[in-house]
Amino acid sequence: MTGRLRVVARRGVFWAGVIILIACVMLIKQLMQIYQAEVYRRSVQPHRLIENTWLDAHQTPQALFANAVFYDNQHQVEQALTAYAALMRKVPEGDSLRQQAYFNSGNVYLRTAIGLLEQRGLPAWDEAGPLVALAKESYQKALRLAPDWSEAKYNYHLALRLAPTTHGMSGPQQYEDEQIKAEEEPSGWPAMPGNPRGMP
Repeated sequence: MTGRLRVVARRGVFWAGVIILIACVMLIKQLMQIYQAEVYRRSVQPHRLIENTWLDAHQTPQALFANAVFYDNQHQVEQALTAYAALMRKVPEGDSLRQQAYFNSGNVYLRTAIGLLEQRGLPAWDEAGPLVALAKESYQKALRLAPDWSEAKYNYHLALRLAPTTHGMSGPQQYEDEQIKAEEEPSGWPAMPGNPRGMP
């Protein structure tokens, strides 16, 4: 009887140890997330760059997004696009940050293209054209995630006005096909003049 009690007690101690270990791992993970969120919170409001920190707090999707916006505001285009790309690799397809990153990337490409054309005129089209194409692709990706996003639609049509899609080209994206049809039957609002919306 005493032997059985010892076996039961050993098993109880073993399972209690396992439960405590799991609880400790979860607690540590939770503390890491709290720390990363705090680093993000402290850097967002003063618009500071979130640099190397403990526990890769500068590599969380929120920190990458904040850094991308920071670089964009500082007109550091390549760094901004690199941060958006890193963010897109980290978050799943339906994540709202991914959607916003596509939209903001499109804005960066389009703004850069417009800037080149305004500064140097049509001779800059060899550089601006590919940027407009990248902007359209980014807006299409954003619109696939949020088809009713009016700002993304507006900016996409602005990019289309700069570089219309050739009807004979194969468009793998459903959205672009739909927009080609829409161009054939204009509804009125795409013809509105103005600058891209929602640019940071």
